[in-house]
Amino acid sequence: MTMVTTRSEAERPPRSPEPSAHPDPDADPQGADAADAADTVQGAGPHDAPRAGLRGVRTWRPTPRLLWAVTAVLLLAAVAVAATLGRTAWQQQREADNGAAALAAGRQIAVNFVTMNAATFDADTKRVLAESTGAFQKEYASTLAQLKPVVTANKTVSTVERAEASLVSSDDDSAKVIVGVVAPTSNASTPTAEKKTYRLRLDLVKVGDAWKVSTLDFVS
Repeated sequence: MTMVTTRSEAERPPRSPEPSAHPDPDADPQGADAADAADTVQGAGPHDAPRAGLRGVRTWRPTPRLLWAVTAVLLLAAVAVAATLGRTAWQQQREADNGAAALAAGRQIAVNFVTMNAATFDADTKRVLAESTGAFQKEYASTLAQLKPVVTANKTVSTVERAEASLVSSDDDSAKVIVGVVAPTSNASTPTAEKKTYRLRLDLVKVGDAWKVSTLDFVS
């Protein structure tokens, strides 16, 4: 006779629970929170990294008072430069005008000195005296008493056909000028005018507002 031994339900070993296809989110709250925290750290890391580098850095912005101060300094510098340039330009223009006036005066004085006519001797020489000063004026005046009879007797006529002047140097109150003159000249013995060429060097000085000759020499 065969005997079959059976175990009761109480004697059977307990079965392992099978994993559920739909886990309960409330089953492990600590694990869910840890996973969420990990996701949050990983997701926020790349976006917050630049901000973390800028924390504690302050952006400098100039105040209105500082801007006004800088603007004022720049304006003053510009005014100073403009004034310097303006003064330099004015000085250069003044020197140019001064030299041009001396050159024109020297040329005219040379023309008046060479111009001579027996019929207008007094007026011609008086004009030269008015344009001269110093040693030259005294020397020229001292020769007129002897020169007038000679010019009158010979019926001398000297005019200026061409005059070219060159400024050697000049400053505020003195100048040196060289003038070349072509002067047709006639007299009683030579009624047909002959061209004579003179080259004169004049030292000019400023007397008041006028340029006058203080020294006149014939140069070759």
